[in-house]
Amino acid sequence: MIVDYKEHRNKQAKLGNEIQGLLLELKQQKKKRFDYWYLAVGETIGKIAVPAFKKHGVLYVNVVNPVSRFELTRMKSEIIEKVNENLTETKKIKDIIFK
Repeated sequence: MIVDYKEHRNKQAKLGNEIQGLLLELKQQKKKRFDYWYLAVGETIGKIAVPAFKKHGVLYVNVVNPVSRFELTRMKSEIIEKVNENLTETKKIKDIIFK
């Protein structure tokens, strides 16, 4: 049995491109889902603090390092106010947990 390695590499490259495309699409959908977060905190904080999910009025946010988490915790009340400005009354958040 003869294996055509060139064709095999092409298939891997195509698969890799498809996976990268899907991952990019997922990131864009997540960003759209939490667009109120990025409008409230801006691009700089949005890069270091990424919302994971919202449950029962509590927004869970993943933060890249403990120092940033500490600073964001200190600014929590201001951030909640800004986030709630972009939300309807029924979707307002009560708390943010930085992880």
